[in-house]
Amino acid sequence: MPSLATFIAGFLMSVAMIPPFAGAAETLYLSNDSLEKAIALSRFITVVEDPFDTLSPTKLIQDSHLFKPLADLRLKDPTHTFWLKVELRTANNLTDRHFVINYSNLTFTDLYQFKQGKLLLYHKGGAFRSQAEIAVGDGRFNFNINLVPKGNYILLLKVKHTKRYPPIIDFELQSRYNYLTYHRSIDLTNAWLQGAIAVLSCYAGLSWLINRYRPFLWVFLFILGVGLYSFSLQPAFIDLAFPTMPELGWLLVPLFLHIGIVGFYLLMIDFLDMKKNAPIFYAFGHYIKVGILIFSALAIGHNYLTSNYYLTNQFNLAFSAIHLCYISLMLFMLWRKLDSSQFYLVYGIFVFALAAVAIVVSSLLFSEQSFLYAPLITKTAIMLITILFLTGLNQKLRIHETEKIKALEQLNVLSKQQHTLIERKVEERTLALQKANRTLQLQQVELVTKKNHIETLMDELNHRVKNNLQMLYSLSTLQLPRAQNQKTKDILNEMRGRIRAMILVNEHLNIYREGYSLPYLLLVDEIKQHLQQIYDPAEKVQIRHDIPADISVPPTASLPFGLIVTELITNAFKHAFTSHHPQPIIHLTLLSSLEHIQFIYRDNGKGASHLRLRESMGITLIEDLTRQLKGTVTIQHTSGFNFIFTFPKLSLHAHSNH
Repeated sequence: MPSLATFIAGFLMSVAMIPPFAGAAETLYLSNDSLEKAIALSRFITVVEDPFDTLSPTKLIQDSHLFKPLADLRLKDPTHTFWLKVELRTANNLTDRHFVINYSNLTFTDLYQFKQGKLLLYHKGGAFRSQAEIAVGDGRFNFNINLVPKGNYILLLKVKHTKRYPPIIDFELQSRYNYLTYHRSIDLTNAWLQGAIAVLSCYAGLSWLINRYRPFLWVFLFILGVGLYSFSLQPAFIDLAFPTMPELGWLLVPLFLHIGIVGFYLLMIDFLDMKKNAPIFYAFGHYIKVGILIFSALAIGHNYLTSNYYLTNQFNLAFSAIHLCYISLMLFMLWRKLDSSQFYLVYGIFVFALAAVAIVVSSLLFSEQSFLYAPLITKTAIMLITILFLTGLNQKLRIHETEKIKALEQLNVLSKQQHTLIERKVEERTLALQKANRTLQLQQVELVTKKNHIETLMDELNHRVKNNLQMLYSLSTLQLPRAQNQKTKDILNEMRGRIRAMILVNEHLNIYREGYSLPYLLLVDEIKQHLQQIYDPAEKVQIRHDIPADISVPPTASLPFGLIVTELITNAFKHAFTSHHPQPIIHLTLLSSLEHIQFIYRDNGKGASHLRLRESMGITLIEDLTRQLKGTVTIQHTSGFNFIFTFPKLSLHAHSNH
């Protein structure tokens, strides 16, 4: 690739052009012959330190004796301001008038161009300079100047480098055409590499989204972090993302690198299955990863507060030794446990280690100037590492796919065997079920026959019970006119009331034999009407009831309840009211709650004494019937009778299912 070769040649040329700071400055004579290549200005530069930033360009033009040779420059503090002066004379036959002065890394640089003591040009540049302060056509690290033939010029450069790196004086002068040609090749190389990295990053991200194979995500994180790191070292990143706050953009440079390294560690830990194969290195890997993130946060804070990028970089280089030691020991321990796909990751790790060594060595040799070549080294390494990583991951997926196919084939064989076994079991089970069905059919026929016989017997039983109850009722009715005294008549009427209550319950239960509950209201109303016909045909006693129509009594609980109502009303008609009672009233109330049924009887009769209450057969029968329903009854008898019955609902249903 011509652009890459041009860049490497320029790198070697620029390294060769860094001369020792020795000897007095010369006047630069600029002719057509001297413009074939870039001219290093170091041997033409004189310098003066301005620690308090008090000197002005006008004073320095007038007091040339303040300047001394560049070799004598010894800054007391690397952040001190200093001035550089270059005296320049152009040839009479100079044809090119457009030139560029370029340099690297300095944070603040001002250019003053004088001709015969008159200021022609004042431009600003530098890594931390706001884009608005840089003249149109200039860059962060280059100034455009115009020179005419047969001219004498003085170039003053005011430099303030705040990163605390020893400032590197690498100013060059060359024609604008040569400068643009050379940097065009560099820009094309960087653009090609950046585009390739972007494509690989998209590929890794999409592979993770499609396959959900986690190492692809770590590769994506690695490419993203290191790719942004290499891009952030170029002025284009600052101009694009932080034109008004360039120093903030430079703060993010180590963060991007550390994100990429964290992705690299996550990939190693996950893809090499270190949790299983090397638990100790797995734990240390996580510690290093956390340490990287903590160091990154501390580095950003330190650079922001002190601008001491030099010290941060020294710690970063020291951290590189930890990475190299960890990687070396880890590979030594895991070498025999790796499969063919994991070796591609190992090759990528080797490339990563070589790139790290190259950056460390260049940083030690060239200090801050190494940042000029770090993007190319980083991008080339990223491409090689990513290709190796992705190759290994894809091979791992192919191995998984092959194993999956084999497993599916074995599963198909087992499935066929299982299917055959299931068919045999189903056939055996079908024969057994057919036999069981025939037995069940015979049993069903037998059950239906028994059921019909039982229904016939039940119908016959109900018919006889009904006939017997009706016969008892009729006999009692026939005996009633023959009764000689009132006591006999009362006994017969009580018997008739009770028999009638049983007849009513039996009639209603025979209507619906299953799933039927008799409404309390219907049962109470019919018993009331019958007893009133017997004891109170003139209806002198008012029987009021407050019973909801939607509450029903379970079937077998209806007979005890009906007898209770019969006894209560019968006793009232017989004993509660005198013939002179002004307005006899019986009140029946039914209340339903979540767990209980409460039935309340009260009348305004004469009541009874405690002794008479204990001797009452009706009261005894009521209490027995209440216990049968597992309920309780409270009797108040001083001013009329007041019975309060409480029946648990579950007991009623349990009794009904008994």
